[in-house]
Parts: sequence; C-alpha cells; structure tokens
Amino acid sequence: MTSEDIKHNFSENLIKLRKAKNLTQLELAEKLNYSDKAVSKWEVGSVLPDVETMTHIAEFFGITINDLIYAKKRNVLREFYKTHLFMTLLVSVSLWFVATIIFFVLDSATTLVRPWLTYIYTIPVNAIVLIVFSALWFKKFHLYLSMSALLWGIIVCIYLQINNSALWFIFIVGLIGQIVLTCAMPLKKKKIK
Repeated sequence: MTSEDIKHNFSENLIKLRKAKNLTQLELAEKLNYSDKAVSKWEVGSVLPDVETMTHIAEFFGITINDLIYAKKRNVLREFYKTHLFMTLLVSVSLWFVATIIFFVLDSATTLVRPWLTYIYTIPVNAIVLIVFSALWFKKFHLYLSMSALLWGIIVCIYLQINNSALWFIFIVGLIGQIVLTCAMPLKKKKIK
C-alpha cells in the first residue's frame, strides 16, 4: 500500500467516523486539541498526521490505527457501532442486575408489601443512561425512544407509588408530554432547497 493509499483511506475513514459521532470538523478538532484546519487537511487527504496523532485519534474513536488507515476490509463504522452498542447493553444489563439484587434484599430482609416496584423504578434510571448514550453515539430516533421511555417510566412510577386509581389523569399528562416531545424533536433532517 502506498502513502497515497494510506492518505486516501485515512481521510475517508476519518470523515465517516466524525459524521457517525455527529461532529463538525471544528468540534472534532476541539476534542483532539488540534485546529479545524488540520482536521480539514486530513479529511481532504493532503496531509497525513503523525503516528502519535493517529494513536490519539484512534483512541478517541475506540478503534485501532489499522482501522484508520486500511480500506473497508472490516467495516469501521460497523465496528464503531458494535462497540458502543455493546457498552450500552452492558450498562443496561448491569442496572437490571443491581435492581434484581435490591429486589431480593428488600423481599427477604424487609416487610415491604411491593418490593417488585424496584424493577419499575429501574425503568426511568435505565432510560436516563440510554439518553446519555443515545446523545453521544446513536441517532436521533434512539434519543427520542429513550426520552419517551423516561417520560412513561416516571409516570408509571408516580402512579404505582401513589397507588390511587383516581390518579388516572396522569396518563393524559403523559400523552400530552409525548405529543410535545414528538413535535419538539424532528426525527428527520429537513432538506434545504
């Protein structure tokens, strides 16, 4: 592989990775402590960063230098997505594991009538984690789903905690909140003519 091939592969992979994180050149430059002009030169393929800089870039994206400089033998974006999906699932499963431990402790060591509410309270906590990861790594649709899960999780927690059937109107409030969330968060980018 020639140095021109490396420049070309690096520039294409960097553009795809930056866009996958929804970053502008300026935002990426700030996160890497470089100028946006340097990032622009890397993406155009006119300049190749040194090995130390490539290592820093690879660490930032959670990949290897080989992933940056080789053509798509392995789909870099797919690897990027799989890593973040795995991390998200790992944290979510850990939350539910902790909820299970708390449930068994409450069920066996206390006289609480409804220790199963532990699982219900885990829904909004897990939704907050998903909101953070969705905002960092995933598309707007994932963020929308996470925010919806938080909204309805909180409403169900309030309803079950108070345990009063006269509180049915809280679901109407949730429906209004869902409509506001749907209107405030367009899931598709509008095309500019």
